[in-house]
Amino acid sequence: MIVASIDPTSQAFAAGEAIGVMSAAAIAIGALWWLTRSWRTQSTPPGSDPAQAVRAKRKRTWFIAGVTVFIAAAAGVKAAASYDPEPRAVETLAADGTEEYPVIVLPELFDRFRLLTGEDATRAETEALAGRKLPHSMRTGYYDQDADGSYDLFVLVNSADWDPKVAETKATKSIEQEFRNYFAGAKARGVTRFDAGQHGGGLGCGHVTGPDGDQTLCVWSDAANLAGVRLVRETDLAAAARTTLALRNAATR
Repeated sequence: MIVASIDPTSQAFAAGEAIGVMSAAAIAIGALWWLTRSWRTQSTPPGSDPAQAVRAKRKRTWFIAGVTVFIAAAAGVKAAASYDPEPRAVETLAADGTEEYPVIVLPELFDRFRLLTGEDATRAETEALAGRKLPHSMRTGYYDQDADGSYDLFVLVNSADWDPKVAETKATKSIEQEFRNYFAGAKARGVTRFDAGQHGGGLGCGHVTGPDGDQTLCVWSDAANLAGVRLVRETDLAAAARTTLALRNAATR
């Protein structure tokens, strides 16, 4: 649980790594000056030229100062090179580089899928959730592909548009961390990333185990939304990603 809560792609993690590098350099510099204190301040031998002794002491001090500058500069370069965090989810841009705050409205139809309503939707939800309770903020949709009244796909949507907790998470976590947590919670296997399309963000799919064998779980994330799509009769990840992208494009306003 502790490891899962750490986001190695976050700005805080990257800043922590940079601070760690600079802290190690500071410790090394402190040790250098401590260990060389006797050498730098050694007393003048009897009968020697005091002026020459002062010059020698100054040279030793400047030498250690030069080593100090080198260590600090090397640490600075390494810290700057290591600071490469992924943007927080709220900073996600559309594919054209513009800022976007997508609003999700589940469509009645998309790509041969029809949204179930009424008793069909109630039956689908009972079957899909199997007694589990979803957070009140999560919105669901159940889709039928072959017009038999049973669901072939269901989608769960969390959005900052209606849930302040999602907005808080988007402001602190990267999309990578969101995906890592989502797929780990679903015990997904073979997770693969795909092109997220015109709205940017991220899109990934993996295999999960359903009542009748393997199913596919896809997740998309952007500046405001995190949605999971389970395709109950699809096992090809690329095909599942295309269907998920079609749903995302149809649902995004």
